[in-house]
Amino acid sequence: MREFLRTVKRYLTWGDYMLIALVLLGALATIPLLHKNADASGRWAIVRLDGQIVHQLSLAKDQEVTVVGPAGETVIQVQGGRVRVLRSPGAQEICMRQGWIHKPGEALICLPNHVTIEIPGDSGIDAISR
Repeated sequence: MREFLRTVKRYLTWGDYMLIALVLLGALATIPLLHKNADASGRWAIVRLDGQIVHQLSLAKDQEVTVVGPAGETVIQVQGGRVRVLRSPGAQEICMRQGWIHKPGEALICLPNHVTIEIPGDSGIDAISR
């Protein structure tokens, strides 16, 4: 390994070192921008009842919220930066079986009670086909 480094060092000029330093600085400068964009979306869950926003839940705070719809009460749980339907009316329990969501663009839909939960943002996916 030392021999390789000596060989490489022998062929590099001061301009090569400057170019390497500029590339590294440029790469380091983009890290805060990427982190900022990642934090901008996916920090909230929007709860709607019949299309109207009834709650905006922070995913940073563990909490439970109850939404009363036409079929009864839907209990929504936020924990560890993700959200799910904890309890909801409906014999098949489809709302609860959808599980946790945490990524921008994901949604939970409870049709019997007209409740939807969405994490706003772009998922980066246009379509999925099988």
